[in-house]
Amino acid sequence: MNAAPPALAPAWPVRRASGPTFHEPWATPETRGADWQPLEQAWRGSTEEGFNGGWARLRWHPGGLLAEGVFRGRRQTNAARRLNERTWELGSVFELFLRADGYDRYLELHVTPENQRLQLLWPDDGLESFRAGRAALGDFLVSDPAWVTSETRIAENHWAVRVAVPFHCLGLAAGATLPTMRAAVCRYDTGSGREVLSSTARLPAPNYHLLAYWSRLQFVG
Repeated sequence: MNAAPPALAPAWPVRRASGPTFHEPWATPETRGADWQPLEQAWRGSTEEGFNGGWARLRWHPGGLLAEGVFRGRRQTNAARRLNERTWELGSVFELFLRADGYDRYLELHVTPENQRLQLLWPDDGLESFRAGRAALGDFLVSDPAWVTSETRIAENHWAVRVAVPFHCLGLAAGATLPTMRAAVCRYDTGSGREVLSSTARLPAPNYHLLAYWSRLQFVG
């Protein structure tokens, strides 16, 4: 997971927000602006049958990041009903991955259409240890319900999510100079009765944990 980033890994322009909270009306697939990044299936030659479009936006302020997603699709549900259930096994999910250079862990955050969350901090060898059975998922969970904040909205043909992530979640001190960061927004879409995966990252395989392929964040403003 520490492989050198691909030379063509794209930059993601992240503009400054007006403050640490959301004030704008909820975005829809029709009203999203040009600064929203599409979620795609870069590991395929073309999108699979049942693919629904999705878009994500990141913005920053001195205390953290604001992340948003808006996703087409009907019957967007998840059976999770409490913090830190295995949301990826239970239905549709928004996923945010984020890492700051110089920090030895990366953030994985899931939000369901019903606004249930899974909160994880992975060390470099954490995922490998979990998949090999040497560590439990609970070793990497963040149980504080106030660690981040989130809200969701479900419409007839899409759903949307907003998440505020304080920089201290990444080990950054308040007021610190922003380091280089990498991020990816990913999705599980189960509205068709099967899993359809997509990501803002140009992944060579449907594995969201390929850190080297996440976008470099380019802070603007």
